[in-house]
Amino acid sequence: SAAMHRLGAVASSFKHGASSVAKNIVFGAPEDDSGAGAEPLLDELTEGVLGADRIAAAEALRRLIEKDERARSFVAERGLVKMFETLRDTNDDDGLVRATLETMRAAASGEASEGRERAREVITGDANNVKQLVSELRGVDFYSKLHAAQTLSEASETRGEAMRAGMLADPTAVPTLMDAMKENEVIRNEILLLLVSLTRGNEELQKIVAFEGAFERAFAVMREEGGVEGGVVVQDCLELCNNLLRDNPSNQTLFRESGFVRSVPGMAAVEREIGNAGMQGISAQKAANTLCALETVHLLVSPDEESGKRKHLNRDDELDAMMKQQRLQGCRANQSELAKHGTVEILVRAALGDSAVNAVSVRVAALRALAALVRDHEGNQTALFSATADRAGTVTEPALLSCGRAALHSESPAERSAAILVLGAAMLGNPDGQLLLVSTLAPTGLGADDGSEESSLGGLLARALMQKGGSSVAFDEASIAAASVLRDMLHKNDQSKLKALRVNLEPLSSRSNASELLLPRCVRQLAVTHAREEDKEKVEKLQSVLLRLLIVWLYECKAAVEAFLSSPGHLPAIADLARTGGSTESPHIAALACVVLGCCLLENSGSVLDVVSARVGLQNFFMKWETMTKSSLYADASRAPTLPKPLTRANAAKFATQSEGAEDVSPGGGLYDHDITVFINELEERVKSAIMSLYAKPSGAGDERAVSSVAKREDEDDVSYARRLQEALQASESELAEVRSRNAVLAEQILGVAPTSANASDDPSAVAKNGARHASAEALHAAVEAAKRASAQEIASLTSELEEVKKVAEERQEALTSLSTAYNGLEAEVYRLETEANGLREKLHASSEFGGGAAPETSSLDIAREAGREEGRRLAEAEAELRIRDAVDAALVDADSRLRAAVEAAVADAHAADEAELNDLLACLGQEEASKEHLLAKLIAAGESEAALLDELASIVIEDVDA
Repeated sequence: SAAMHRLGAVASSFKHGASSVAKNIVFGAPEDDSGAGAEPLLDELTEGVLGADRIAAAEALRRLIEKDERARSFVAERGLVKMFETLRDTNDDDGLVRATLETMRAAASGEASEGRERAREVITGDANNVKQLVSELRGVDFYSKLHAAQTLSEASETRGEAMRAGMLADPTAVPTLMDAMKENEVIRNEILLLLVSLTRGNEELQKIVAFEGAFERAFAVMREEGGVEGGVVVQDCLELCNNLLRDNPSNQTLFRESGFVRSVPGMAAVEREIGNAGMQGISAQKAANTLCALETVHLLVSPDEESGKRKHLNRDDELDAMMKQQRLQGCRANQSELAKHGTVEILVRAALGDSAVNAVSVRVAALRALAALVRDHEGNQTALFSATADRAGTVTEPALLSCGRAALHSESPAERSAAILVLGAAMLGNPDGQLLLVSTLAPTGLGADDGSEESSLGGLLARALMQKGGSSVAFDEASIAAASVLRDMLHKNDQSKLKALRVNLEPLSSRSNASELLLPRCVRQLAVTHAREEDKEKVEKLQSVLLRLLIVWLYECKAAVEAFLSSPGHLPAIADLARTGGSTESPHIAALACVVLGCCLLENSGSVLDVVSARVGLQNFFMKWETMTKSSLYADASRAPTLPKPLTRANAAKFATQSEGAEDVSPGGGLYDHDITVFINELEERVKSAIMSLYAKPSGAGDERAVSSVAKREDEDDVSYARRLQEALQASESELAEVRSRNAVLAEQILGVAPTSANASDDPSAVAKNGARHASAEALHAAVEAAKRASAQEIASLTSELEEVKKVAEERQEALTSLSTAYNGLEAEVYRLETEANGLREKLHASSEFGGGAAPETSSLDIAREAGREEGRRLAEAEAELRIRDAVDAALVDADSRLRAAVEAAVADAHAADEAELNDLLACLGQEEASKEHLLAKLIAAGESEAALLDELASIVIEDVDA
């Protein structure tokens, strides 16, 4: 009967074809709009009466679609809608449903073409179409379910968003798919691919699929397929789990609380395999499975977000902070749970030592997962410090030492970067570990010249920083890596910074009285040059890493800054590097050198500011800083870290077979990293404030010091107090003079305009430019002179007030002198009267003796006289003392109030005038820069070469700075 049905379909097709030929003969051949014969077959399929004829038409149409692209386009444009109507209207003919679904699958599959994409667009464009295909999965016919699953999977490859929208519109879709995962493995595999596509980047579907039991089903399938040794189905299951876990805290919580974390380390447990031919690499499929398992570990312990996942959401800062805290808490719990099941040891054996797998991509992924596993987790950091790696058979060495060898001497750039990440993660936030590693910075000098035989990580790093082959500097990859690791050793650890200042790089085997300290060595290494153009990038990268090391070392460490400044050549060397950019003339190196100078400014302001002003110029200093923060490399590095791109079938297979490991694209081009950009953004405002304060208050004095110097101390007499007031006033005058001198230097730097060449004077645009520049310079000169006159007037006013106070003090002194003179005259008068009284007494006694009578008794008179004298003296002294005290108190109170008011007013006015002067200078500078940019744009519009103009401007600025 089936043969008869096919014969009837063929006859019907032949009849329609014969009729078409006859029409063409009679009326001429029109343009073919029937899709190479697909139209009659489509009509028979959708409008036929007999089921057998419709099935035969469907099979013939499928074969035609597979052969002819015109038929595919015709069916996609006109036939798929009718086919879906057929599926909805057919309930009792499994054969017709099967044939229709198979034809749909044929239209939506195959090589990329316009017809295929149109077919997929029609399938996913209507949510009812997706719902119909999902409902077919609930049927009983195996092939119908298989073709429906294949059609959904094919359409989701390029129409993922539309397919996800259709699935979300049907509440029964995901449960139906999860039930289909329990079907025959062929259907299961198709549904698995569909789920992988649906859960890619859609958080809502991720949560629905996870809570419908996707984790349980995925791990059950992996056990059935043999775990990490299994085939591509295991890779698909891991990819599905990774999609569900990627930046999804709720799914990670479900994963952890359901106990699946304990199964992850076993999937990542892979070591170097030993075969008949010795050490050999693992198979490509096993490497791909391991890469996906290592990605699972990384996703569980990384708090980073997926790039662009929530960019369409309007979230406030409070919600962002709450979500970030939730991710951090989940990551810490995952780190602890994974470490509990031996993940640290598994990753060490997979990536380090003789047990490391013979696949660079797997080693790199294991190192990155290990770095994320120990980052900011004290227990895991301790476990890594105590872990060991195999070396030379039965010998073991610390895992960190083995990691240091990989960081310095691996042939793969990606592996070196990953090893540096592990070392940094082990030290950051671990002050004890940092201090321990700094204490090992002592090379033995034994073994090979590259230091690979050193027995400690510190010795390995110190050896890499030493000169090689008789050269005083080196720019090999080992030096760059060593400087990066050393920076992590010192990060936010004052004790490590102090201990590193005493590190002697002279090898123990040849150590003499001479010493090679680490800090001078790092500064001297900045003088590296290159002879070949291909070495320029290495030199720039080394200088960048060393400058970032100095920034971390010198910031908020006064002892380090003093040690840095103790050598007379260090500060000028960094200043010259900030001015020129070194041998590479890199603006990034110049800007980082400016940041180093900024760290020194915060600790030792005066001398550093003078060097910056003389060798770099403040205008140039801040211009380089601004240029750096606006560069694309800096902007890339300043963005918050995001999760790496997900592994798929395609890229996992590529990484598993390549010999160099995953591509290493560091944000910031290796010149910046995220932490240093955050630090620089915070430091910039502090440096600007420090420089402004230095110009306003050069001695670091503030209003508090002025007030404390005017106030009288308890243990201070009046004379000392008056003398100290005079000294304070003189100090204020000295400060004002220093402010004026520094502002004069600043004005000269801002106003320094290179002389216009004679040839340029004939150019009208140059004349206009010079005129605008001259006008701006005149305005700035006028502002500076006005500020100077204001300062001079303030000093003259303060001096006149001081003279008045001195005059009042002299008047009070004269009054005190007259009182003293009157008192002395009174004493002389008393003495004269006493002498006269004594003379009268003697005459009285003499007359009594001459008359023969008794001498008169005068003792009572003497006593009364002495008593009167004492009383008079006491009253006179009391009155004089009272008058003197009143006079002195009045003079001192008056002088104190006038001096205090005068000093405070003078200091405040001087500070305000200096700040206003600096603001005027900066405003005029902005006007000058705006006029320069405007005229430069006009010159370029007039046809001048932009590169030539910029070179001429650069030469003018350099000549001006040198002058």
